Amino acid sequence: MGIHSGPVTAGVLRGERSRFQLFGDTMNTASRLETTGRRDRIHLSEETAELLTMAGKAKWIKPREDRVVAKGKGELSTFWLECGEKSKRSSSSESADETEYPEDTSAASEVSSDVAFNTTGDEDFALRSISAKVSRLIDWNVDVLSRLLKQVLARRMAEGSMVVGTSMPLRIPSRAPGKTILDEVEDYIILPRFDPKAAKHQIDPDSIDLDPDTEAQLYEYVSTVASLYQDNPFHNFEHASHITMSVVKLLSRIVAPTDLDFDNSKDEAVKTKTLHDHTYGITSDPLTQFACVFSALIHDIDHSGVPNVQLIKENSRIAKYYKEKSVAEQNSVDLAWELLTEDNYSRLVATICPTGSELKRFRQLVVNSVMATDVMDKDLKEIRNGRWDRAFAEPLSSLSKSPRESVNRKATIVIEHLIQASDVAHTMQHWHIYRKWNERLFREMYVAYELGRAEKNPADFWYEGELGFLDFYIIPLAKKLKDCGVFGVSSDEYLNYAVKNRSEWETRGRDIVVEMITAFRKKDEKHKSIMCQ
Repeated sequence: MGIHSGPVTAGVLRGERSRFQLFGDTMNTASRLETTGRRDRIHLSEETAELLTMAGKAKWIKPREDRVVAKGKGELSTFWLECGEKSKRSSSSESADETEYPEDTSAASEVSSDVAFNTTGDEDFALRSISAKVSRLIDWNVDVLSRLLKQVLARRMAEGSMVVGTSMPLRIPSRAPGKTILDEVEDYIILPRFDPKAAKHQIDPDSIDLDPDTEAQLYEYVSTVASLYQDNPFHNFEHASHITMSVVKLLSRIVAPTDLDFDNSKDEAVKTKTLHDHTYGITSDPLTQFACVFSALIHDIDHSGVPNVQLIKENSRIAKYYKEKSVAEQNSVDLAWELLTEDNYSRLVATICPTGSELKRFRQLVVNSVMATDVMDKDLKEIRNGRWDRAFAEPLSSLSKSPRESVNRKATIVIEHLIQASDVAHTMQHWHIYRKWNERLFREMYVAYELGRAEKNPADFWYEGELGFLDFYIIPLAKKLKDCGVFGVSSDEYLNYAVKNRSEWETRGRDIVVEMITAFRKKDEKHKSIMCQ
């Protein structure tokens, strides 16, 4: 079998046997992959392999060692699909949860099936499986950040500026007494202007090799970040990776929009300038894209498994330190930044931002992005809504004061909404993904209730609460993704899934809550029985 990804034309062929048919270069390429493939194997194009990697399924693909020669295509780098073993195990799993609710786009998803087979109570087996899963997620995140870092370096080379910093690690000055990270949130962040020189002399990022020290420090940093995530059902490293995947997906849609017509121009610089203007400068700044992915990765470090309101109610030390505002979010930024500025990451920091101005912009982007994920604070929500209104209330052409400020304001708001949408991406994806993460969040809050760290049993409000969350936050957020006009088909896709999930939950939600409670109680009883044995 051969699989290729791309646009097709569909129609009905008339004749003695009328039939529905797909036409076009995509179909031709898939046919070439079939004829150059091997018996009982699935042959993938580079484009399909890239989409699978973007969807967190890099483990499914294996590069073909030899390049194939396809008629009309020349030499092609192709891949084999290697997920048969996983499919067999999942289909034969005795776990009702796993068969009914397939895994989502996590980079390594077979751990649940492995644990489902572990009926002997072998905790070491489960720990080894989880460890392997985390290891694969670390590899995936490192790969994504490495590719983005190469784009940052390629941009600097095209500009003729410093490629890699050689100075001592740069640090943000200490905050003034009484100030918190929330005080650093900017109304808008100034992104670089369009650089015709850099656009004209673009360099292929794949031609750049990262310094070995930088690569090693990046891997060590991501690994340490993973270890700083607590073992919560929902707010854990796997969920952070899921959010990172969504950010990567949305960024890819910004960088390669389908709704811009470039046919009338053969000048790459003109195309790049058009794209720069269309996306408010986000596509022209790889450091901004790196910061978005970095923010997604670190945004829930050390999350305790209870919401900010509970930390404040418990009068915790951390709540006092952050003045009872965005407690978990501020703590995550502080921990991630303190780690990054340790001496053993000096080469990595110097590569990300070799100058003070770049470090400052990187810090601003991270702070604004992570703070935007606190969606439960009503005051902060009103502030963000006001900033949205100021940014998108009137067209750019009608602004007489500062068009440049308006562009930066729009870019900042788009970035914040990108990570907000990614933070709740499961609500705007396929139903089985929504169900998986909804169940995990329910379990996390149910555990908190059982431990006395929540006043209300989530079972008492979960059905109505989800409807309200979808109606008053998720669907309006999905509409804003569409309104800002830079996410192409993703905005329609996210909105459609949000509406479908809302309808499905309205119909099945009450029964699902009962099912979750019953399942959790059975698991708890089984666990207690195993521990007694």
